[in-house]
Amino acid sequence: MDQVLSSVRNSCRLLKIFLDSPKELGVTELSKMLEMSKGAVHKLLSTLESEGFIRQNEKTKQYTLGYTLLELGTKVLKNHDIVDFSMPFLNRLVSRTNELVVLCVKDVKDAIYVAKVDSPHPIRFTVESFRRFPLYSTTAARVLLAYQPKEFQDEILEETLKTYTPYSYTSVDSIKEDLLVIKERGYEISSNRRNNGVTGIAAPIFDASGQVTASISVIGPSDRVLPQQEDILHETLETVQEMSAQLGYRS
Repeated sequence: MDQVLSSVRNSCRLLKIFLDSPKELGVTELSKMLEMSKGAVHKLLSTLESEGFIRQNEKTKQYTLGYTLLELGTKVLKNHDIVDFSMPFLNRLVSRTNELVVLCVKDVKDAIYVAKVDSPHPIRFTVESFRRFPLYSTTAARVLLAYQPKEFQDEILEETLKTYTPYSYTSVDSIKEDLLVIKERGYEISSNRRNNGVTGIAAPIFDASGQVTASISVIGPSDRVLPQQEDILHETLETVQEMSAQLGYRS
């Protein structure tokens, strides 16, 4: 930690605020969120703006993310081999299930959907790509968490649990029990945890070393997914097993 530059860390903290905040924020709001003076925040904004990471709305005088971040994000995706590798499988799974399919990875302590293929149905559930969320909050994320070491799980679950619906987890013990079940059976099916009326069916992708490198989830309206859950589960498991085998995994 001696090598950490506080100015760089604060710049990163500022940028991350926009992940779960309104599109535009002012200096006053940012200073409160960062617990820093307005002057210090203004210096950070000016520096980031000069490099294209932040831009200011000339009309509102508020700040939003800059296009340099979009360029960097695109570059990350191009360099992310698992995305390129997975896309044919995602497309095939959508063609077989007719529901949204997402590819989820763990990034430090968060989960991110790094790729998705939308359902062809006119009435469908959709998600925002590249947004971070807790590893216990969605079906695909819990599959990733289930295969992590117990110490890592404890670290994730020691933080205050976020709730999204009346059916969201409120007990750490309940999550831990479900994680054991997920790892034992090799998949997860859940409804209403993150969004009311939505069901997800997810399973892990293993690499050659036997580590879970990502997960795939089929997501859709519960009234459409639940009657077909056995068929969707079969297609999902068949897909991740084929992907794992191509990545060199031998069960």
